[in-house]
Amino acid sequence: MPRWDDGYVTDVAYTTSFFREITPGWIGMSALVLGYRPPDLAAPFRYADLGCGNGFTALAIAASHPQAEVWGFDFNPVHIEFATNLAAAAGLGNAHFVETSFEELAAMPAAALPAFDFMVAHGVLSWISPPNRRHLVHALGQRLKPGGLVYLGYNVTTGWSAMMPVRTLMHLLAEASPERSDAATPAVLDFVDRVRQAGALFFQVHPSLEMRLQNLRKHDPRYVAHEYLNQDWHPLMFAEVAAEMAEAKCRYIGSATFADNIDNASVPANLVPILAEQRDPLVRETLRDLGGAQSFRRDLYRKGAAPLPRPAQEALLDTLVLAGLGQEMPEGGPSFPTSWGSITGRPEFYRPLFAMLAAGPVSFQEARGSAAFADKPIVELIHAFALLVASGYAHPVLPGGSGRDTMDRVRRFNEAIADANRKGGDLSHLVAPAIGSALDSHLMEIFLVAELQAGKPADAAALTSDVLEILGRSGRSMQENGQPVTDPTEALRIARGVVDEILQRRLPLFQRLGVVAKAAPRQR
Repeated sequence: MPRWDDGYVTDVAYTTSFFREITPGWIGMSALVLGYRPPDLAAPFRYADLGCGNGFTALAIAASHPQAEVWGFDFNPVHIEFATNLAAAAGLGNAHFVETSFEELAAMPAAALPAFDFMVAHGVLSWISPPNRRHLVHALGQRLKPGGLVYLGYNVTTGWSAMMPVRTLMHLLAEASPERSDAATPAVLDFVDRVRQAGALFFQVHPSLEMRLQNLRKHDPRYVAHEYLNQDWHPLMFAEVAAEMAEAKCRYIGSATFADNIDNASVPANLVPILAEQRDPLVRETLRDLGGAQSFRRDLYRKGAAPLPRPAQEALLDTLVLAGLGQEMPEGGPSFPTSWGSITGRPEFYRPLFAMLAAGPVSFQEARGSAAFADKPIVELIHAFALLVASGYAHPVLPGGSGRDTMDRVRRFNEAIADANRKGGDLSHLVAPAIGSALDSHLMEIFLVAELQAGKPADAAALTSDVLEILGRSGRSMQENGQPVTDPTEALRIARGVVDEILQRRLPLFQRLGVVAKAAPRQR
């Protein structure tokens, strides 16, 4: 008998996550540095998240882009209910959530939904059946505007081939367990580890599995359940996905993982000349995945391949503005993570960029015209901007992100986040209107920001007391090294240290990015 969930884990809701790479600002910058015109984020646009889960990223986009019409689609009613309720609490009338399967979405008449400028599916393709994948791609072809951009994030066979038989065992164990999926996860991992320790030769042939399985224990069991315990789990090769997307009139333009667009950063040095010889994009990307043992791709497709002429690209690049995210350049140069390891940027090249970012937002035009880069090839500066963003040193600035309307909307959404957490929620991001994205935050930081936005002065002692009280009312306590602190004096001491750290290091960043509207005189 058919199951409405098609074997997908639905007995426990997915974690409430945020994915920076699927925001319009990130996708737009990706397209631009790759040589394609992105949708104009200063004008009205439409955005669709297919398989939106709890909808948090879609809601962050709706809050920080008042000119956008944001849609989220998911077949799990629990996810849609959560997203709809949070949208209502924040007063986000431009966010729409629809409970529907990919098959139903693909079958909807043309007039049922608008056409979209952005369509994304993060962590979906590898976790659904091949027929559902075809339905999803059909919906993309139907609903994407000419010139629109698609993001697809999926597991790649090159990074997961050793895990596939183990994952099958994990699914079978979960299916046989009477426990809820997340509750069954520890026992599933224990059983797999018992098999490994008993000498199963498969683990000896693939020694990297031990570390991967150990790392799984660090994750939320809900995440592990949704990631590994579904009926369908299909790492894919790029060529498979590209062939299906071609039928939807969408052509691959590059990766939203910026380093994966740079040969020297995406594969080991000895492989770079071999990669450079290839002209066929299917061969190039397959070789790139093999070279980096790629485990997750963030592909970007465009409906209608129309590369920008170089002068037009440079003119648009000159309007690109980056804001620093409060990190100083390490002494030995900035570190840029890649799929196969980290690379380090030349200190003498990046030092001027860090100095500019420390002084305030910097445009590509300003950097290009500075003495430090006037004689450098423009492609080097393009790569530098991309790597700084990818590594969390900077972020593209959103046109209109510092406007009063946008900041008010984001403030209401951040208040809704804090309120949900007061009631026992576990939302772990704050939206920053200046960049149209969100920043990782912990509970105390979220509660402290809410207090500041409510008009409380930046008084460390008073804020410490307030935040501890809110934490207690939410059913939680101060923790240290993952353990609750039961002594009230010790809890107060630790909390005060955390509050001081937030006020000294994080508050200035929050003020620059519009998370907190303006500074209040600080008292001690």
